[in-house]
Amino acid sequence: MTILSFTARRSVTAFLLCSIALPVFAETAKKDATTVDLDTIYVEGAAMQTDGTTVTLDKEALATAPALDGGALMSTIPGIEGSRMGGHGIDIILRGMSKNQINIIDAGSFTYGGCPSRMDPPTSIASFYRADRIVVEKGYSSVTNGPGAPAGTVRLERDAPEFEAGKKVSGSLTVGGSSNSEAKEVSGTLAFDLGHGFYLETSGEYKTANDYKDGSGRDVRAGYTQKSTGVTLGYKNNGVDLALDVEHDRAEDVEFAGAAMDSPLSKTETIRLRGGVDLSYGPLTRIEGSVYRSDVDHRMDNYSLRSPTNMAMLSPTTSDTHGGKLEGKLDFGRTKATVGIDYQSNSRTALGYMAMSSAMIDLDSPYSLTWPDVTIAQTGLYVQTETMLSASDTLRAGLRYDHVHADVGKADQSVNGYSPNDYYTEVYGTSYDHARSEDNVGGLLRYEHQFDAQTKAFIGLSRAVRTADANERAMARGSMGVASYVGNPDIAPEKHNQLDIGFQTTRENWSLNASAFYDRVDDYILQEIVTTSTGSSRTQYRNVGADLSGVEVLGSYSYGAWLFAGDATWTHGENTSDDTALAQIPPLSGSLSATWSADLWSAGARVNWASRQNRIDPSIDPGKTAGWATLDLFGSYQLRDNVRLMGGVDNLLDKTYARHLNRKSVFDTTVPRVNEPGRTAYLSVQMTF
Repeated sequence: MTILSFTARRSVTAFLLCSIALPVFAETAKKDATTVDLDTIYVEGAAMQTDGTTVTLDKEALATAPALDGGALMSTIPGIEGSRMGGHGIDIILRGMSKNQINIIDAGSFTYGGCPSRMDPPTSIASFYRADRIVVEKGYSSVTNGPGAPAGTVRLERDAPEFEAGKKVSGSLTVGGSSNSEAKEVSGTLAFDLGHGFYLETSGEYKTANDYKDGSGRDVRAGYTQKSTGVTLGYKNNGVDLALDVEHDRAEDVEFAGAAMDSPLSKTETIRLRGGVDLSYGPLTRIEGSVYRSDVDHRMDNYSLRSPTNMAMLSPTTSDTHGGKLEGKLDFGRTKATVGIDYQSNSRTALGYMAMSSAMIDLDSPYSLTWPDVTIAQTGLYVQTETMLSASDTLRAGLRYDHVHADVGKADQSVNGYSPNDYYTEVYGTSYDHARSEDNVGGLLRYEHQFDAQTKAFIGLSRAVRTADANERAMARGSMGVASYVGNPDIAPEKHNQLDIGFQTTRENWSLNASAFYDRVDDYILQEIVTTSTGSSRTQYRNVGADLSGVEVLGSYSYGAWLFAGDATWTHGENTSDDTALAQIPPLSGSLSATWSADLWSAGARVNWASRQNRIDPSIDPGKTAGWATLDLFGSYQLRDNVRLMGGVDNLLDKTYARHLNRKSVFDTTVPRVNEPGRTAYLSVQMTF
């Protein structure tokens, strides 16, 4: 049976419709330690599973208004916020953390964007339309998801296609459009049964949008076009599954209201081999793994899509990532274990050009070497176990070791008479005359108690170590010997020491899920903008102590054909070294919804809200933000068993507002932040065959 979400706009209502799935029964814990099966509550048109701080959604349950960026799609899940600087490249924030504090894993592979300002974060490149499941793990709940990621992990998981008896072809198609930005989207997959367990799957997505208007009728630069294609040749039979993916993503004419430049072109090529085999060799039950490579070519300038206000600027960049993972799963009766090794290496280069006009730019004479061939390689070893202590008690334990090797290949290369090492020395009194290495150890303990079949609670302790990214350790932007944005070669990795607690229960007509965390961070990597002795500003990094904490509550109540749901998330961030607020911390926010479902129809309304945010770091945050609330309407109609029509209106009252984490508005200085879209109507059709 195909389950299709009737929500639109963003997927938060689909999330809340099933905000609490039935907790794990005692016998569930006897299954594989890396997968937890829960009884799923199926509400008309939606499906979701929750287990403590882990959320699993079917692809269809994340149906949204057409042509949304991947980050915009993810930021509709309670607890996840987005930072907007246009219509594309929305960067997600979880537990007050962002960037490589969150792992984004697409079918087993990592991709890191090519823009130092994150015009193309991993969520903007990942193939959400190809995912069969989207798994969000909030906090550090597994050592198997790669290095770092103290805030959590987003995994896009894929299955081999299924074919009905007598059919050799299956597929899906989504077509839709929306007003305001005149967005359009067409996406789909087509799979062929080649026989004897072999299959071929092709996919494609095309989405485009123009600038949108905010609630006051002002144009907001947000246009873009994105084209994605993919081919998978796979095999699944007799406990063996293998898949070879070849994918191409191309983002064109991407406009940003919150950046000094736009991106006329960004290309990503990805190839990966993934799979596993079931075994029966003593305790060894399965071996699985992946190898991958992704190459990003990104270009940004201030003259192709806008008129430069001063000098013409151009910055071509590359970001190439390769890696792999191999792990074994073992069964010792009451204890299940996963043992593995993973590796990833990312190399980034970025150049900066400047001239009086675009025609005068000389590609042989850059003015800065922004990323001077920065390579960060990480090799990890890990083991994780899950043990049934009793019929109602489970203990998860994990240990992870990562060796980090970071090098800068062009630290001594002179550009306009100055090298990156000159800037490092000017700001920090050090240089990249040798590679840096780290040996990082993390781990976790998590205890879960099942009170009854519908109620459980957990408490967890963890340590996650996050190494600095290319900006934080090796950015080298400057002009004529004056540093403007410089990474710290000697920056220490962040050590996150977290406590997680949570409770969830599901009753006949109501449910509740509540969780809280406290994170004491040693050597938090603080980005700050300082004023130099010459009066110019400079972005730089240093280590400080920090505390992060937060609470998340979700609940639902059903009455006849009606379902009422709500959620609220609060996060607090403190720089304990300076006794100041951390930057980019979202305010208390959430949503309330009411949905009516009967037969083939469903309809509902949702209020999205956020409170004021007065705690800011004025050197990074554009300023304080006022509270706001918006109203959405949505509905759906099941035309056939395999065809669903969805539509709605977002921001019905045409509210003018900006989320606190949105970027400073650069293109339109009459507003402090990039505003969210005003009233937007949409309609889409989902089909399977």
